[in-house]
Amino acid sequence: MSGHVSERAAPAGSGEGIICGEQFIDVFRVLGKRWNGMIIVALLQRPARFSELARAVPGITDGLLTDRLRELMAVRLVERRLEGGAGHAAGAVFYRLTPAGEDLRDAFQELCAWADRNKINELCAQERPGHGC
Repeated sequence: MSGHVSERAAPAGSGEGIICGEQFIDVFRVLGKRWNGMIIVALLQRPARFSELARAVPGITDGLLTDRLRELMAVRLVERRLEGGAGHAAGAVFYRLTPAGEDLRDAFQELCAWADRNKINELCAQERPGHGC
């Protein structure tokens, strides 16, 4: 990311504007949408059927899951595959990450490490007792 994100803050009143690069706008347009990150996290574990994803992402409705999967497929992060054999009924539909989706693994692992370092679970628990984030 070198060269894309400033490592120092501009001095107050320096006249330098604050800029969110276009690539970050696009990234958060996709990953910042509610549920998309959780769907990707689930699929980083392994390909899954629709019903498995619905259980893996607590609180998402079937309609929203369908919409989010379509969006993630449209930006080529997720693909839908018809698979069979080895314990699966012939013609079972699975969702899996594309190579571009799989390429998010390191970024998501770093986000997880960041959350651990900064005790995000504790902060969320303080905000909404009994619910977490």
